[in-house]
Amino acid sequence: MVTDQALASVIGAAERRKSLTMTASDRAPREARAFTREALTDWGLEDLLDRTVLIVSELTTNAERHGCSPAAPGGSEDKSADDRKEHITLTLAVHTGGVGIEVEDSSPLPPTPRDASVDSIDGRGLQLVSAEADAWVACPKADGSGKRVVALVRRPDPCPAS
Repeated sequence: MVTDQALASVIGAAERRKSLTMTASDRAPREARAFTREALTDWGLEDLLDRTVLIVSELTTNAERHGCSPAAPGGSEDKSADDRKEHITLTLAVHTGGVGIEVEDSSPLPPTPRDASVDSIDGRGLQLVSAEADAWVACPKADGSGKRVVALVRRPDPCPAS
C-alpha cells in the first residue's frame, strides 16, 4: 500500500521532471494535455500516454473549475480567474516505475468526489482519476496557499517469459 507521504514524495524523487504553470481558465486542460503528450513522448513513455493524459485532463479541469482561492473579504467574487491571476501548476515526474502527476491550485479545499446522475454531463472526473491512477492523494501546500493533488501511473509489470 502506498502512503500519502510516499505518494507525494514521488514528485521530489524523480529521475526527470517537467512543469507547466497555466492561468486557471478554460484553456488550461487543453494546454495540460498537449504538454503531457509532448513530455511523455520525449521521454519514451508512450505506453503510459492515454492514462496519464486522461488523469491530467481531469485534475486540471477540476483545478480550473474548483481550485480558485477563496475571495478575500470585501473582494469581488465576480472576477474571473484571469482577473484574479489564479494559476494551476502541472508537474510530471518520471521514476523507475512510472509517472507521477502533480496539479497545484489555490484552493485549500480538497477535491470532493460527486455522485453524478445518469443524465449529468459532469461530476465524474475524480471517479475517472480513481479508475485510471494506481494511487492518488490531495494534500495542502506547505505554505497554506492551496493544495496539491498527486497521482501515480505505474508501468505494467512485464509478463514473465514462458
